[in-house]
Amino acid sequence: MPAAIELRGIRKRFRIRHEAARTWQGMALALLGRRRIEHEEFWALDGVDLQVEEGETLGIIGPNGSGKTTILKLLARTIEPTAGAVQTRGKVFGLLELGAGMHPDLTGRENIFLNGSFLGIERNEMRQLYDRIVAFAELERFIDTPVRHYSSGMFMRLGFSIAINVDPDILLIDEVLAVGDARFTTKCYEALAEIKARSRTLVFVSHDPIQVRRFCDRVLWIDRGQIQALGDPRDVIQQYLQYMRGAAAAVSTEGSESMPNLGGDKLRIQAVVATDGVTGTESYAYLPGGVVHLQMELESDAYLDDVVVGCAVRRSDGLLMHETSTAATLGPIGVHPGRARVECSLGPLPLGPGSYQLSLGAWPADDRLHPYHLWPDAITLFVGKATGSQRGVAVVPSQWRVAVATSTDELRSSTAPIAQPDMLSEPAGPFWTSPPEKLAMGAPDAEWLGEGWFPAENWPPRVRWTSERCVAYLRQDVGHGALILSACRPLHGRAQAQGRVSVDGHHIATFRLHGMDFEDIVVPLDPVTAPTTHELVIEVDDALVPAEVGLDSDTRPLGIAVRSIRVE
Repeated sequence: MPAAIELRGIRKRFRIRHEAARTWQGMALALLGRRRIEHEEFWALDGVDLQVEEGETLGIIGPNGSGKTTILKLLARTIEPTAGAVQTRGKVFGLLELGAGMHPDLTGRENIFLNGSFLGIERNEMRQLYDRIVAFAELERFIDTPVRHYSSGMFMRLGFSIAINVDPDILLIDEVLAVGDARFTTKCYEALAEIKARSRTLVFVSHDPIQVRRFCDRVLWIDRGQIQALGDPRDVIQQYLQYMRGAAAAVSTEGSESMPNLGGDKLRIQAVVATDGVTGTESYAYLPGGVVHLQMELESDAYLDDVVVGCAVRRSDGLLMHETSTAATLGPIGVHPGRARVECSLGPLPLGPGSYQLSLGAWPADDRLHPYHLWPDAITLFVGKATGSQRGVAVVPSQWRVAVATSTDELRSSTAPIAQPDMLSEPAGPFWTSPPEKLAMGAPDAEWLGEGWFPAENWPPRVRWTSERCVAYLRQDVGHGALILSACRPLHGRAQAQGRVSVDGHHIATFRLHGMDFEDIVVPLDPVTAPTTHELVIEVDDALVPAEVGLDSDTRPLGIAVRSIRVE
């Protein structure tokens, strides 16, 4: 049987212009040849040979700019190769980017039929598929709205629903599932499993090795336009992770001189290696219940007897999952001049599927806010899907049993007051990045955000929603005395969003936000004589739940949308 997809000697060149003709005069001069415009040739693909069999699911992994999306665009015939031949057999549907194949001025209903015509499907047949497409996308209320008003999640839902219901022979997917909420993403993967069971061919690009390993028959690792490996998902992903780990370590080592040593440069973390707690081999991919053994190498210029070494584990969306240090079991440790090793075992891991960043730090026992050295995102660990029926963001060991209930042993809850455990309030920190002069709500800033924030969203601009109460940490330098919070409260009708701002436990301002436009909330701060880290608390009086007001299926209690926080 011939292959469903065949690439032979594929090369694809793009020309990158380094000087743009920005004016009418400049463009006229360029057309007349009197202004030279420099170009650079960039080979996105350079000699790619590939076959994908009918009914096979191929995953493609690689760093940004490696050529993954270029392959999909060639298969979708939205671009043509510079050299070589592309052959596909059957009807091809590509989910290559949000909004691709959609006309922004047409409604969702009109775009469904437009996509059907692209695939050569008769209008009567699309009418029969229409109700299924709308129901799966959960867009009944917005189907007659122009898609220019759709959110990124709504775009994804409509495009994906069209793709699975027109039942193409070859389905191309490029990271679009990353913008959906967790519930709908799970629904999408279940639908893809059904397509896979019908022996359709899928090509799946993702930066999530866990999903690739779980879903694909084979994996292609591509880098700098060339195939690095192709084969069994487990083997190829392990090669890729080890390569990326080595590249990241090299970058971290080269850049370590510029990393801030807050409090001095007496001590540095030079290297870290993760090994499987059972096999002892270096590994960065685990299953729930596995044990990670960390080995860290320190280098000190002096004898220090008050060192605490710790690590923080954060989920890919920035949520702090766990933090631990030598203080938990050993207390402060002594470090001699030269090199020293510190080891830590983490596990059994109770983590659910996903990627997790481990940040490392070393600080004086009595001064967490001025560490000797911090290494943010030192390594990335990938955790696969738990076996059996356990699901969720955490995998908690459990034991079940069945007991006989006697007629005299009636189960009742106690009416006595429940004693609450004592809660210790520790000083803020340690932080795993240098104090930012401005929190711009992107991924790097997540280290300086406490509780009450939702993952970053790209409107643009990049924003984060708060819940009813959120915490952030930021630095005030000498001579700076104004806290500026840039925020808005969209989708809230005419009602104002009211709230309060507190700094280090003291209420300092009340605010009101009026709608879609970002407003700067300016709050004066007391002057400081030395750089000072503050705990900022934002409280919003009334949460907005989009699902309750008919805006979306989002059930999060949203406070305000924050673009940036800074001290000037």
